[in-house]
Amino acid sequence: MASILKVDDLRGNTAAGNITITSEGGAATMQLQQGVAKAWTYSDASSATPVIDDSFNNSSITDSSTGIYGINLTNSMSNTLYTANCTANCNTGDTYSAPLTCVAKINLSITTTTSAFDRLNWYASANRDSKHDYTIVHGDLA
Repeated sequence: MASILKVDDLRGNTAAGNITITSEGGAATMQLQQGVAKAWTYSDASSATPVIDDSFNNSSITDSSTGIYGINLTNSMSNTLYTANCTANCNTGDTYSAPLTCVAKINLSITTTTSAFDRLNWYASANRDSKHDYTIVHGDLA
């Protein structure tokens, strides 16, 4: 018979946020919270006002300019050394391209803070608006 564990709160014995899990092969361990996405966003920026269709830990999205969108976090990161992985379906003229044909990244020329960052959608040597944006954030929450 399989065991079922039902809990509302997990806390480590040594420290509340110190929960260690063992790898599938049993040779390595990692902190549970380090492997969990701290935020994600599925949004549509094909109109004048970007819309968050679904998200976790995102308070809003803003349209900075063509192909550049500000992602605002509900809960801040502990520092600016986090990473955001982004993909998009970019506007290539009359239609929106298939997934992964638009390079989406944190725009390094724009300041990243602990509570917000800008993403840049780039396709065929130009900033492009996008119909479907996908962003996942990893790092340490404050």
